[in-house]
Amino acid sequence: MNIIKLTNGILSQNCYILEKDGKGIVIDPGLDTKLILNKISQLKIKIEYVILTHGHFDHIYSAKALKDLGAKVLISEIDAPKLLDSEINMGFLYDYNDVPKCLPDEFLEEGKKELLGEDFEIIFTPGHTSGSVCIVYKNSIFTGDTYFAEGVYGRTDLLDGSTSNLVSSLIKLKPYLKNKKVYAGHE
Repeated sequence: MNIIKLTNGILSQNCYILEKDGKGIVIDPGLDTKLILNKISQLKIKIEYVILTHGHFDHIYSAKALKDLGAKVLISEIDAPKLLDSEINMGFLYDYNDVPKCLPDEFLEEGKKELLGEDFEIIFTPGHTSGSVCIVYKNSIFTGDTYFAEGVYGRTDLLDGSTSNLVSSLIKLKPYLKNKKVYAGHE
């Protein structure tokens, strides 16, 4: 599976496109919908799934545009309400009061998940938000804002963040990080 990184938006958020045989998965579609759609078009990919590591505005903004093209949107049940409200997805902090509302098609559950004929593992990692997840694919791990390549920078001072939960999640995540390439939510 090919992994393409697109850094976009005012917070330099990383969006990942995973492509296999012309079909794709987008992880955390950020604020620059045009950039994301242009890249998908350029690569001639049919996006089947959108996976959201958490529900903050800078990671969900373009989910609705991809859903409108036929993709299924997956997020934890805990963070799903953030898809509908700029007050709880923190968009209002950066004058993004118009985050496109998007209903999820499926709730992510911890454990194995098959997508595009490939095995993924969903790991619940609350702390940055109460519904944050990380996604393991072979020797790669997509950590959203739970963990960054150089350490922990995800905030816990927002609406439902928790430093103690983040510490517990990092302890849980540690074995998964060994010998994996980290694809973080920013930088």
